[in-house]
Amino acid sequence: MPEQNESPFDRPGRLEALRRRLLGERTQTDLIPVDLTGRISAGDEAGKFVRVEELSGPAPSYLILLAHDQEFTHGCGDYWVEDFPALERFFAEGAWVVDWFG
Repeated sequence: MPEQNESPFDRPGRLEALRRRLLGERTQTDLIPVDLTGRISAGDEAGKFVRVEELSGPAPSYLILLAHDQEFTHGCGDYWVEDFPALERFFAEGAWVVDWFG
């Protein structure tokens, strides 16, 4: 979570993602929400559910949770990435298309 006076765009990678959006360079990986659940509809791990959680620290890192079910009780696994650009690369490398729903 950002500090109370911190802009969400101060976090690594967020300003670059905003710049790309403003210039029309928007990609699927610019749309990676934190603390929402989605289902991977295409790419590696298609059919699984995914959730990204931001871990607190001086520079936020991210935990990517995967499971066979929406409640994250069966076939669970996780990955860790060091920052938002690494999170974007992770999604791009897996060619994930995610339908986010809550």
